[in-house]
Amino acid sequence: MHERKAEMARQADAFIALPGGYGTMEELLEMITWSQLGIHDKPVGLLNVDGYYDPLLALFDKGAAEGFIKADCRQIIVSAPTAHELLTKMEQYTRSHREVASRTSWEMTELGYGKAAPEPEEEASC
Repeated sequence: MHERKAEMARQADAFIALPGGYGTMEELLEMITWSQLGIHDKPVGLLNVDGYYDPLLALFDKGAAEGFIKADCRQIIVSAPTAHELLTKMEQYTRSHREVASRTSWEMTELGYGKAAPEPEEEASC
């Protein structure tokens, strides 16, 4: 599963979640987390058909209001009720949040985003 998501992240220009079950939500949350961590800066969209994702968006809003989600990170998710509106919003998306953690070399190598950082040279011991 991780390899499939890593490949999706490498090849995609953006991520869109349609209404779905646990697998869809797991993939959605991983793409949000990767954006938060600075692994990618691609838009993450929710096609919120008939308000399907309203409870999830309300949970994200509550997390931001209570300080569990940084307000600027709440903006990672773009949502709209129609495909046309969602694509328009995603085309206008600009990253407005700062990374919450630095990228580790294994993450970047694992995802295929460049090469691993060189290992630090060992210091000579006395």
